[in-house]
Amino acid sequence: MPAPAGLVLDEVVPRLARVSDYSDLVLPPDVVLVGGLVESDPDFAEQRGPAEVDPEHFKQAMRSLPTGVAMVTVEVGGRLWGLTINSCCSISTRPPTVLVSLAHSASCRGALLGTRRFGLSILAEEHRELARLGAVPGGPKFLDVFCERPDSSGPATIAGALAHLDCAVERTFEVGDHTLVVGLVRSALVRRGAPGDEGGGAAVGGVGGEGLGSGASTPRPLLYFDRAFHRLGGPLDGGS
Repeated sequence: MPAPAGLVLDEVVPRLARVSDYSDLVLPPDVVLVGGLVESDPDFAEQRGPAEVDPEHFKQAMRSLPTGVAMVTVEVGGRLWGLTINSCCSISTRPPTVLVSLAHSASCRGALLGTRRFGLSILAEEHRELARLGAVPGGPKFLDVFCERPDSSGPATIAGALAHLDCAVERTFEVGDHTLVVGLVRSALVRRGAPGDEGGGAAVGGVGGEGLGSGASTPRPLLYFDRAFHRLGGPLDGGS
């Protein structure tokens, strides 16, 4: 294309050189340009994920998080199986929904997925030995001697539990070596005098009765922290 009138070509080239970031760039003959990018350009490099975290370091980090302790229960053939867990939480109140995490090797996983029903008993500090029993790896742990049935037609619960939720499996997700189970709460029972009891023992969701039986005058939750069971201390603000 001819230079604009009044301009000399020798004057145009230096101007273009001054406005170009790559005016002094000299590429070796073996450099390959792909889509306008030099092969060594970060944008051209293969995108890789972050470096894998050491599993032991991850476990150590999670040990600094204290949790409550619960027992997943499944009724099979008229008997109650149980498994101690600390990976559970509520995820919705409308409808009432909970989430539990079960390892693929968990003893009750197959039965739970087969029956599509499970219970979730929130353990008190006096359940420490029961929690240890439910945490032992291996086959099914039968808990008939530790359970009660507040209503003849209702679910079996862990005797003395702070609360018990009777759940139906809503959906499941496979994440790594665990199965996440979303449970729709069909009924909720609260132990008399427990932190969640606002009326002398509650039975919610269509289950009759007066709630779970009482045990200690002021039942406290069992906690798990740094690979050991603990009891709950007092509130930091001095409240009741």
